[in-house]
Amino acid sequence: MPEPTVAPEPSPYLGRIVAVGTQHGKQHQFAPPFHRVLGAELVTPAVDTDQFGTFTGELARTGPPADAARAKARLAMSVTGLPYGLASEASYGPLPGGWLGHEEILLFCDDVAGIEIVEGHRTNSVPAVAQTVSGFDEVAESLLEGLPGQALIVRPRGADGAITKGITGGDALRSAITAAISASLDGVALVEPDLRAHHNPSRRLILTSLAETVAHRLATPCPSCSAPGYGRVDAEPGLPCRVCGTPTPLRHREIHACAVCEHRESRPVRAAADPADCPACNP
Repeated sequence: MPEPTVAPEPSPYLGRIVAVGTQHGKQHQFAPPFHRVLGAELVTPAVDTDQFGTFTGELARTGPPADAARAKARLAMSVTGLPYGLASEASYGPLPGGWLGHEEILLFCDDVAGIEIVEGHRTNSVPAVAQTVSGFDEVAESLLEGLPGQALIVRPRGADGAITKGITGGDALRSAITAAISASLDGVALVEPDLRAHHNPSRRLILTSLAETVAHRLATPCPSCSAPGYGRVDAEPGLPCRVCGTPTPLRHREIHACAVCEHRESRPVRAAADPADCPACNP
């Protein structure tokens, strides 16, 4: 079924203005779905979201990702005086399950309806892997091939020298590496992908997808109390194998719930799992 091209009628957010807590251009990913699905507009005040943590470690994030996203949204709401806020937070590194990857969450606050909606996305895909170099010629092709879209960061290893961010060209990269090597304690520079959204194309795709999910969820009223934001909040594993009936790790049912009242329902995901995913058929 094609997605709606105009706001549903009646959209609870038609004509509403949502404050976005970002200083890295994320409003460009959020605005199209929120306008098309909800009829809402976004405003992005000048705020310092780096105070809640930076990828490069100048300021460490002190709490869970949801806390940081909430703080960003609340800061934007406070500055603008608006009752609606939106912000995201990303984590790169070890994720639950032990694998390396990227987790992104998008959080929406509505002080009028008294709701908070959180959606997340996990992937084991990362822009590139950080590398130590003692000269420009040692930079891996995996880091260079992303330029200029996927920017790079350079810092001296083992020293508190300046970090150069947002590097999008070879000449700037060479200069930054030379400066970092001079400032380091052992003649080595660390080159890594710039993970901020405005320099990270793969992250922007995920932010667009999450904004779409959140917008459609906000357009969905609770079947019991009609509050906005009804949608999936959890999932149950155990989808049975279609050959032997053994429960598998795959999702069996999804739990949909209201953000205001206690209404919940369990929905089947699909009928059965393929034997390839079955611990009995494919041990």
